[in-house]
Amino acid sequence: MLPSVAVELPDLQATYNLAALLSTRVEVPQTIALSGTLGAGKTQWTRNFCHALGVSLDSVTSPTYVLQQRYRGTQLEIYHLDFYRLESAQQVWDLGFDELQESQVIVIVEWADKFPETLPADRLNLHMEVTDSGDRIATLKPTGEVTLRWLQAVQLF
Repeated sequence: MLPSVAVELPDLQATYNLAALLSTRVEVPQTIALSGTLGAGKTQWTRNFCHALGVSLDSVTSPTYVLQQRYRGTQLEIYHLDFYRLESAQQVWDLGFDELQESQVIVIVEWADKFPETLPADRLNLHMEVTDSGDRIATLKPTGEVTLRWLQAVQLF
Protein backbone atom coordinates (compact mmCIF):
# COMPACT_ATOMS: atom_id res chain seq x y z
CA MET A 1 0.00 0.00 0.00
CA LEU A 2 1.34 3.42 -0.92
CA PRO A 3 1.71 6.04 1.83
CA SER A 4 -0.20 9.28 2.14
CA VAL A 5 0.76 12.56 3.77
CA ALA A 6 -1.41 15.25 5.37
CA VAL A 7 -0.30 18.87 5.10
CA GLU A 8 -1.86 21.61 7.22
CA LEU A 9 -2.83 24.72 5.27
CA PRO A 10 -3.59 27.37 7.91
CA ASP A 11 -3.60 30.24 5.38
CA LEU A 12 -3.43 31.09 1.68
CA GLN A 13 0.36 31.29 1.80
CA ALA A 14 0.57 27.68 2.97
CA THR A 15 -1.72 26.63 0.10
CA TYR A 16 0.50 28.48 -2.34
CA ASN A 17 3.65 26.96 -0.82
CA LEU A 18 2.32 23.41 -1.26
CA ALA A 19 1.25 24.10 -4.84
CA ALA A 20 4.58 25.75 -5.66
CA LEU A 21 6.53 22.86 -4.11
CA LEU A 22 4.66 20.30 -6.19
CA SER A 23 5.11 22.35 -9.34
CA THR A 24 8.90 22.17 -9.06
CA ARG A 25 9.13 18.50 -10.00
CA VAL A 26 5.93 17.69 -11.86
CA GLU A 27 6.34 15.70 -15.06
CA VAL A 28 3.89 15.04 -17.85
CA PRO A 29 1.65 13.28 -18.31
CA GLN A 30 0.24 13.74 -14.84
CA THR A 31 -3.27 13.67 -13.42
CA ILE A 32 -4.13 15.33 -10.14
CA ALA A 33 -7.47 14.18 -8.75
CA LEU A 34 -8.93 16.75 -6.36
CA SER A 35 -11.68 15.95 -3.89
CA GLY A 36 -13.16 17.57 -0.80
CA THR A 37 -16.14 19.53 0.35
CA LEU A 38 -17.44 22.67 -1.30
CA GLY A 39 -15.24 25.58 -0.26
CA ALA A 40 -12.32 23.41 0.87
CA GLY A 41 -9.91 25.15 -1.50
CA LYS A 42 -9.70 22.94 -4.58
CA THR A 43 -9.89 25.81 -7.06
CA GLN A 44 -7.58 27.99 -4.95
CA TRP A 45 -5.00 25.21 -4.86
CA THR A 46 -5.32 24.77 -8.64
CA ARG A 47 -4.96 28.52 -9.17
CA ASN A 48 -1.74 28.51 -7.11
CA PHE A 49 -0.36 25.40 -8.83
CA CYS A 50 -0.98 26.85 -12.29
CA HIS A 51 0.48 30.20 -11.24
CA ALA A 52 3.64 28.48 -10.03
CA LEU A 53 3.90 26.97 -13.53
CA GLY A 54 3.68 30.38 -15.20
CA VAL A 55 -0.05 30.87 -15.71
CA SER A 56 -1.53 34.25 -14.85
CA LEU A 57 -3.30 33.98 -11.49
CA ASP A 58 -6.36 35.83 -12.80
CA SER A 59 -6.85 33.49 -15.75
CA VAL A 60 -7.38 30.39 -13.59
CA THR A 61 -11.07 30.07 -12.77
CA SER A 62 -13.37 27.28 -11.70
CA PRO A 63 -14.54 25.19 -14.64
CA THR A 64 -17.78 24.25 -12.89
CA TYR A 65 -20.01 25.68 -15.62
CA VAL A 66 -17.75 25.32 -18.65
CA LEU A 67 -16.54 21.88 -17.44
CA GLN A 68 -13.01 22.35 -18.80
CA GLN A 69 -10.40 25.10 -18.90
CA ARG A 70 -7.05 25.05 -20.71
CA TYR A 71 -4.00 27.00 -19.57
CA ARG A 72 -0.55 27.39 -21.04
CA GLY A 73 2.23 27.72 -18.49
CA THR A 74 5.82 28.66 -19.17
CA GLN A 75 6.64 25.15 -20.37
CA LEU A 76 3.57 23.00 -19.78
CA GLU A 77 -0.03 22.80 -20.86
CA ILE A 78 -2.60 22.29 -18.11
CA TYR A 79 -6.21 21.11 -18.42
CA HIS A 80 -8.53 21.88 -15.51
CA LEU A 81 -11.75 19.87 -15.41
CA ASP A 82 -14.67 19.76 -13.03
CA PHE A 83 -16.84 16.64 -12.68
CA TYR A 84 -19.31 18.31 -10.26
CA ARG A 85 -22.11 18.88 -12.78
CA LEU A 86 -21.56 15.68 -14.75
CA GLU A 87 -24.07 12.89 -14.36
CA SER A 88 -22.28 9.91 -15.89
CA ALA A 89 -18.88 8.52 -16.73
CA GLN A 90 -19.87 8.76 -20.39
CA GLN A 91 -19.96 12.55 -20.04
CA VAL A 92 -16.36 12.40 -18.76
CA TRP A 93 -15.34 10.48 -21.87
CA ASP A 94 -17.31 12.93 -24.05
CA LEU A 95 -15.00 15.69 -22.73
CA GLY A 96 -12.07 13.84 -24.28
CA PHE A 97 -10.69 12.86 -20.89
CA ASP A 98 -9.13 9.64 -22.19
CA GLU A 99 -7.22 11.57 -24.87
CA LEU A 100 -5.97 14.09 -22.31
CA GLN A 101 -4.57 11.29 -20.17
CA GLU A 102 -2.48 10.12 -23.12
CA SER A 103 -1.18 13.61 -23.91
CA GLN A 104 1.93 15.34 -22.57
CA VAL A 105 -0.11 17.62 -20.32
CA ILE A 106 -1.09 18.04 -16.70
CA VAL A 107 -4.73 17.25 -15.98
CA ILE A 108 -6.30 18.59 -12.79
CA VAL A 109 -9.78 17.30 -11.99
CA GLU A 110 -12.02 18.82 -9.34
CA TRP A 111 -14.62 16.49 -7.81
CA ALA A 112 -12.62 13.59 -9.27
CA ASP A 113 -14.05 11.18 -6.71
CA LYS A 114 -17.41 11.39 -8.49
CA PHE A 115 -16.18 9.12 -11.31
CA PRO A 116 -13.09 7.31 -10.01
CA GLU A 117 -13.41 4.65 -12.70
CA THR A 118 -12.40 7.22 -15.31
CA LEU A 119 -9.13 8.18 -13.59
CA PRO A 120 -5.75 6.78 -14.61
CA ALA A 121 -4.24 4.14 -12.34
CA ASP A 122 -1.21 6.32 -11.52
CA ARG A 123 -2.32 9.74 -10.31
CA LEU A 124 -2.06 12.03 -7.32
CA ASN A 125 -5.18 12.05 -5.17
CA LEU A 126 -5.35 15.34 -3.31
CA HIS A 127 -8.18 15.57 -0.78
CA MET A 128 -8.88 18.93 0.83
CA GLU A 129 -10.97 19.48 3.92
CA VAL A 130 -11.79 22.26 6.33
CA THR A 131 -11.30 21.50 10.03
CA ASP A 132 -13.65 22.61 12.79
CA SER A 133 -11.26 25.49 13.53
CA GLY A 134 -11.49 26.68 9.91
CA ASP A 135 -8.01 25.55 8.88
CA ARG A 136 -7.54 23.43 5.81
CA ILE A 137 -5.77 20.10 5.47
CA ALA A 138 -4.59 18.62 2.20
CA THR A 139 -4.04 14.86 2.12
CA LEU A 140 -1.84 13.71 -0.76
CA LYS A 141 -1.94 10.08 -1.84
CA PRO A 142 -0.01 8.73 -4.80
CA THR A 143 -1.64 5.77 -6.52
CA GLY A 144 1.36 4.55 -8.50
CA GLU A 145 5.12 4.59 -8.80
CA VAL A 146 5.32 7.77 -10.92
CA THR A 147 3.39 9.89 -8.44
CA LEU A 148 5.20 8.28 -5.51
CA ARG A 149 8.57 9.28 -7.04
CA TRP A 150 7.17 12.79 -7.59
CA LEU A 151 6.24 13.21 -3.92
CA GLN A 152 9.59 11.74 -2.87
CA ALA A 153 11.40 14.18 -5.19
CA VAL A 154 9.78 17.16 -3.45
CA GLN A 155 10.53 15.50 -0.10
CA LEU A 156 6.96 15.02 1.09
CA PHE A 157 7.93 11.38 1.88
